[in-house]
Amino acid sequence: MSTVVARIAGNTPAMGRKFAMHMTKTLLSLSILALATAACSSQPDQETPQRPNAAAPTSPGATPTNPGVTPTEVKVGMNAVFSGPSTGLGVEMWRGATAAFQEANAKGGVHGRKISLVLSDDRYEADSAAPALVKLIAEHRVFNSGWSVGTPTIVKFLPVVLQHHKTDKFFHFGNFTGAQPQRNAPYAAAVFNVRASYRQETAAMVDAYVALGRKKIGVYVQDDAYGADGREGTIRALRKHGLELIAETRYPRGQKYEVSVAAQVTTLRDAGVDAVIMAGSYQACAAFVRDARLTGWDVPIHDLSFVGPDQLYEYLTEEEKKTGKRIVYNLINTEVVPHYDDTSLPMVKQYRAAIDRFAPQLPPEASNSGYEVHKKYTFGSLEGYITAQVYLRILDKVGPDLTREKFIAAAEGMGEFDLGVGAPASYSAQDHQALDRVWMTYADKDGWKAVDNLATVIRGDE
Repeated sequence: MSTVVARIAGNTPAMGRKFAMHMTKTLLSLSILALATAACSSQPDQETPQRPNAAAPTSPGATPTNPGVTPTEVKVGMNAVFSGPSTGLGVEMWRGATAAFQEANAKGGVHGRKISLVLSDDRYEADSAAPALVKLIAEHRVFNSGWSVGTPTIVKFLPVVLQHHKTDKFFHFGNFTGAQPQRNAPYAAAVFNVRASYRQETAAMVDAYVALGRKKIGVYVQDDAYGADGREGTIRALRKHGLELIAETRYPRGQKYEVSVAAQVTTLRDAGVDAVIMAGSYQACAAFVRDARLTGWDVPIHDLSFVGPDQLYEYLTEEEKKTGKRIVYNLINTEVVPHYDDTSLPMVKQYRAAIDRFAPQLPPEASNSGYEVHKKYTFGSLEGYITAQVYLRILDKVGPDLTREKFIAAAEGMGEFDLGVGAPASYSAQDHQALDRVWMTYADKDGWKAVDNLATVIRGDE
């Protein structure tokens, strides 16, 4: 079977703003930045994380060897997107984490320490990613970083994380990406993930499509490390069924909803694709669904959890109002957290109560982004909340004598634990990913709904 490949040309992502700040020679040298660039072109494919090397114990308190910690505070850094077309992804992750930390702080913090979250905007631009992280390390002296958004950014700053992990046990916690690099050696030793991976999401979707008799699968992906990861996961899953990718199309990162992707739709349709998997962000992916439906293509379309499903849904329902045509159907999203309406789950119930009580809206960093919070509960904010709750549990386990080394040891000693999400969670020295569960959702006129059997909601081509 032949494979159709179409690369859709686009503008090169803008170069990041000039990086300038005072810092010591031990923080970031030109060699580290060169290593960060190399990480984008060479992604390890090993599956077993390396355990961190032992380091000399450090003293608790706000000292040069234990930054970000005082008797009353733990300062945590969040390097993520707070401006540009993908702002909503960073804001929703921040809303959930903020609700969790405010909830903990209202109870006096963890062992008397309140959590403060310091933000650094990388604009979802790869060239801004390492400088955004270094700003947190050098200027703000954070205990750790986390809650980051996106694969193209994380592959750029992972070498910085690893360098500081080797020198002073710095670590990164809870990324809003299911990419492989931070799950593989050497970076896995310095990173703790909460969510399932993109490989697990694409495998779940390919299995579901094949069970429905749809085996001619094509992809529409962002033209960067994130899209490559989604594409690779799809190919791996297809091979397990003795299948291959029928066709692929791409779009440039940062593309807005207004841009036509009719060419990509035509390429996949002409190749005979009967099911689509997308790896992208909400504006460009909403545009694909729009152009597919407005040209009469009824094929099932799936997207990974990273897309920002609630924001995507808003774009599509507005398009329905504008055109008077039905667009939202045969639309599936895999999720790495349960549905935010499932209040039978203790964690979801706790999340909704925290959002209700503290009502986080926009951080100052995103005040001029144009993004507006239209929904109180979202998948993105639930993921941010769950990730923060895992972090808080580890802090609590460490006890009052908090150091980076003791946090890592406590995390690796968690074993299996119950998050109240209907799926087991676990950490060990060999496995720095807490959850493996993938949830299925589909879109209807009332929003996203949880579903166990896609055969009950997927319509045949009309």
